[in-house]
This record gives sequence, structure tokens and C-alpha cells, in this order.
Amino acid sequence: MAINFTSIESVIGGFDKILKLSSVGGAPPVPVPLILVGVPRRSGLSPTKIASKIIARKAEAGLPVGALPSGEINPEEKMWRIVVEELIKAFQQDALITVGIPPGLTITAAGISPTGPVTVVGSSILPFRGYGIIQ
Repeated sequence: MAINFTSIESVIGGFDKILKLSSVGGAPPVPVPLILVGVPRRSGLSPTKIASKIIARKAEAGLPVGALPSGEINPEEKMWRIVVEELIKAFQQDALITVGIPPGLTITAAGISPTGPVTVVGSSILPFRGYGIIQ
């Protein structure tokens, strides 16, 4: 169906069709080896670093950066630091990360029985749930 650009209803209908596209998909999955090697090297969330970057970018919006003409610290910059600290604290203390572990995970176990040592090798048959924390 072609869009009639002289009709507002037709233009809005075109936008609705674009916004309802379900076949677009999401971000590609991150490969597991990259997660295992890269994630431990991350520094973690830093409220000071995040607030500093936000304050430094205020100039892009045409807002003044730095101390007030009186020499005092800008209260808006103090507020940004407080907001970011509280957001990070909420992430670290209240966030819940649930991880789904698919079936097929390799299992190995060792034990002992009256006849001697026992070794078990197999795989999980059910999916599992795991939890993590944000650092």
C-alpha cells in the first residue's frame, strides 16, 4: 500500500506500520568466550566517573560548566553526583539479575561406593536458574 502524503491519516498509518515491525530483531548475542574473557576485566560501575562524564557533556547542551562566578561549586553539578550515586546504589543493592542456564550442561562427579571409586559423566536435562549481582 502506498502512502498518500496529502492525507495525515495515511502518513500516521505508515508510521504505525514502521513502529510495529516485529521482524527487526534485537542485538546479536555476545559470544560466551568473549563474556568469560572480557567481563572480569571491567572496572565496575563508578558513580564519580559517570557523574563527571555527564557534567563534562553539559557544554554540548549549552549549559555552563564549572564553578559559579562567586567561586562556589555549582549546586547542579553536586545534584548530578548525588543522583548518579543513588542510581548506582539502587542498581547494586536492589537489582535482580536472573540467568537462564539451558539443558545440556556437562556434569562430572566423583564419589565412593562399597565396591570402590565411582566417576559420573553426563549432562543436565532440565534448564536451571542462576543469579548474579551488578558491580
